[in-house]
Amino acid sequence: MIKLRKEERIPIGILMMMFFCIVGSSITGASARDTFFLTQFDKSLLPLMFSLVAGLMVVVIYIYNKIASTLDLIQVIRSSSIFFCITLFLIRLNLSGVVIPIFYAWVDVIISITIFQFWLLAGEIFNPRQAKRLFSLIGIGGSIAGISAGYLMRPFVNTYGAKELIIPTIIMIALIPIFAQILNKHRTTKPTKKSSEDDSSSTKESLDPYLKSILVMVCATAICSRIIEYQFKITAANSFQSSEQLASFFGDYYMYLNGTTLIMQLFLTGFILQKFGILGGLIIMPLGLIIGSASFLVFANLSSIFIARLFDQSFKFSVQSASNEMLWTPIPKNRARKAKPIIDSSFKSIAEGTIGLIIYIIVALEFLNDDQIFLLSIPAVLIIVVWLGNNLRIRKKYVSAVEKAINHRQLNLNEIQFDITDSQIINTIKEALENKNIHQQMFALDLIKNMNLQKWTGKLNSMLKSEDDEIKKQILLLAYEKNNFIEEDLLLNLSKQDDQIGATAVSLFDKSTITKYLNELSDQLASTSPHKIASTAVAILKHDPEHIKAKVILNNFLDIKDESTTAIALDYLKNSTSLLPEKTLIDLLNHTSIEISKSALNVAGNRLQTKYIPAIISNLENIKCAQNARNILRLYNQELVLPKLISQLKDLKTSDKLKTGIIRCMTEYNQAIVIDIYKEFLNVENLVISSSVAESLLKIAKKKEYEYDYESNFHNHIKEYTDQYFRFYCFEKLAESTQGSELIIDQINFEKRKLLYIILKLVTLTIPNSPIDSHIKSLINKEDKDLPYILEFFDSSFSRESRKLLMPIVDPENDYKKEDIKEEQGKYPFESWLKNWAISHNNWKAAISIDYLKKNNFELLNEIEWDNVANSPILGQIFKNFPNKKTKVPLKKYTNQLEQTMFTILEKTLLLKTVDLFQEIPGELLSQVSKISKARPYEKDSAIFKEGDAGDSMFIVFEGIVSIKKGSKEIAELKKGASLGEMALLDNETRSADAIAKEDSVLLKINQDVFYELMESNADIMKQIIKLLTARIRKANVKLETNLK
Repeated sequence: MIKLRKEERIPIGILMMMFFCIVGSSITGASARDTFFLTQFDKSLLPLMFSLVAGLMVVVIYIYNKIASTLDLIQVIRSSSIFFCITLFLIRLNLSGVVIPIFYAWVDVIISITIFQFWLLAGEIFNPRQAKRLFSLIGIGGSIAGISAGYLMRPFVNTYGAKELIIPTIIMIALIPIFAQILNKHRTTKPTKKSSEDDSSSTKESLDPYLKSILVMVCATAICSRIIEYQFKITAANSFQSSEQLASFFGDYYMYLNGTTLIMQLFLTGFILQKFGILGGLIIMPLGLIIGSASFLVFANLSSIFIARLFDQSFKFSVQSASNEMLWTPIPKNRARKAKPIIDSSFKSIAEGTIGLIIYIIVALEFLNDDQIFLLSIPAVLIIVVWLGNNLRIRKKYVSAVEKAINHRQLNLNEIQFDITDSQIINTIKEALENKNIHQQMFALDLIKNMNLQKWTGKLNSMLKSEDDEIKKQILLLAYEKNNFIEEDLLLNLSKQDDQIGATAVSLFDKSTITKYLNELSDQLASTSPHKIASTAVAILKHDPEHIKAKVILNNFLDIKDESTTAIALDYLKNSTSLLPEKTLIDLLNHTSIEISKSALNVAGNRLQTKYIPAIISNLENIKCAQNARNILRLYNQELVLPKLISQLKDLKTSDKLKTGIIRCMTEYNQAIVIDIYKEFLNVENLVISSSVAESLLKIAKKKEYEYDYESNFHNHIKEYTDQYFRFYCFEKLAESTQGSELIIDQINFEKRKLLYIILKLVTLTIPNSPIDSHIKSLINKEDKDLPYILEFFDSSFSRESRKLLMPIVDPENDYKKEDIKEEQGKYPFESWLKNWAISHNNWKAAISIDYLKKNNFELLNEIEWDNVANSPILGQIFKNFPNKKTKVPLKKYTNQLEQTMFTILEKTLLLKTVDLFQEIPGELLSQVSKISKARPYEKDSAIFKEGDAGDSMFIVFEGIVSIKKGSKEIAELKKGASLGEMALLDNETRSADAIAKEDSVLLKINQDVFYELMESNADIMKQIIKLLTARIRKANVKLETNLK
């Protein structure tokens, strides 16, 4: 059964009526022209009419394209419909002689143009997902028109004559632009006028391999259809003598045809496309035509060719039509508007004209007479076989076209490798080094850092005389990392600088230079620069390990009295094994300071001793130094590293953060072993670890270095996550029907988003380099404008088993069955979920579930296993002033660890959820913001801030009303949930207006400094702020564009 959304009903109804008119006018017009041509003209010339139609179609389409390229589609439909009506009226006035073949050809032109205009308009109203679901329904209007026209034709002809069939044809064509105008407001794509650049694009550019495949299909369809049409019409003409009898027969034929088409539209088209996808829609017509043509080849009578023609037309206007239009949906609309008439009309007409000419030659030269036309079924069958093969291939190209439509925002950059034996490349880099532009010089230095510097040492030495410190620092670092190439006089001169440049210069001194200038170096130990002191102390101790002053200074640095100076000292100890003992380095690697850890990692990277590996691994826990740790571990033999990574990963004491770091690191190692280890850590109970595993698996799959059957090996895991998603879906439906469950629903959605993220990553393993990965977060937030194309890509790319698991989750049109939901809710009622959450290891889930039970189902608190409930500050707030009733809640356990505040964390979180800045942030994360917010009372008429005050905090109105004033004028009145001064969190600009409490009020205050600290550890908060600011900028741009217009 086809599901219709509310917003789809009106356009569907109008499109059905419009298609009714198009098909109705096609049937009455075609019946009239066939009848007059076959009874009042030489029927042996019928094949030549195919050629005439082709020639006329090419000319008309050329003119049509010239006109249509400068007009909107609705204007084109209106103009062409009026023109068609006028020409048909003029033809009716003189329907005899040479006008008859002109009428024959012109009807074909009208049918072709009106049909392709209609589907082009439908494609601008519905996306590919809607097209697959609704195009079959639209075709029902045409089928009803066909049945009605066919049924009424016999009495109409008997009463008014065949000639008068032109009148209803004109009336129905006149209605087409009226329906098109009504549909205009429902178009989602309104193509703009083409530029001259667009107009000048060549046909070759328009017809890429995908469009060429469509072209082959269209031409094969046209050729086979013309062969069957010729056989059908000649056999019918030989069977009936009078025009009324022949017209009545055609009426009966169209009635049966459209009755069959209607049945297919209602029961088969949607089923085939939904069940078998576009491939099923593309192969059913050629298979049907093979059967029909073969039957005429065997029986050679009116009944058998009737069946063949019935197959041809019923499939063409049902499954084939819907499938053909789906092929156009991934193509940009402007491009489709240009290519579609060329393929669907011009090339199609050329194919029809060519086959018509061939048939005429065969008949005229008497290779076949009327009794032998059944033999034309032989080439028809051969062409159908080619057509079938093309359609099997076009499905893959369709998937690629959908992928391309999705992939418009991706860009992949390739690594650039330089051939340093190429003189042109050497000169180019040399010119960049000599360029006066500092950025050009820095870029050139970056290019040569991994090259042999011999060709540029002279130039690098001369650049050290530059006044720019960044240039000098970069060159000194190059010299430090490679063999020192700096001239001694230059180095001595630089070493006199009391800064990082001087320190780096000192670190480049060799033993003879240190010996020579030892006294000068000793004096520099009194420098004010920590870099200079550390570098000098290390240099002196390399020469004299017992130098007392240098030794004291270095020990002070390594005693971590100041994290920055310790890190600085480590930077200059990279190559000094004797000055930094192994145990000290291991302790520093395990230090909590990020600054120290990074510097210690650099030292460990120079030593590469096995004993440092566990300490290096420990640094994978912190995202700020995880990349450094991964880089160092890659320098070791992986046979040494991987077992230690696995051992640490399986250690029950290892934190989730460290496990996450290890999982991400393991993508660089033996993939056969790593994938099997990853599978062990896919667990619905730990979505954080599962997310990391899914991300890492996809990273491995993208490399394509290891052949692995991801689909069969991970299908059960995907099912576990989709089953869990379904359970949460059912839980959410229960929560939605209860009062006071806002934070519970918020948490369910948070869990669902995490599950969907994992599911999409795992499903994408089978097509790792598809563009889907870049859309996953948008899919989770259900805000991706390309969703229809992505869903169509899923439908065409994934196996049936994977689609069955995935589509109910991502496709809004694919809901779970009501009976399944009811059964699941019976197994896991709302209360059982809350009791399970209460004893979970997640403090937030425990807090919100217990808070709900306390307020709404007090008795259930006694059923909770309180020994398994962890203590948390939020629970302390919940049980403050707990009612004095008999309870099993161990109240003494939950003493509040926080300072007493006016409002609880839960109350503040609920309020923050109403603020634009925070509403998309899950409550679990937002509770962290609640903790740093402070409730501040303000009496009536008191100032919250004044214009010109420093903007260092934001406020949210918790109670009362706040007036925003500019001078004496009130410009805004803010009530509960409104925020003010949120931009102050992002800049230090002064307040632009006064904020005054209009009545006694309470506001939540969030200070800038603590908010910044929070954002460092919560990327989701930063993302939401960026999203909000982006939306505001876009809104401002729209207003600006409107004002400019």
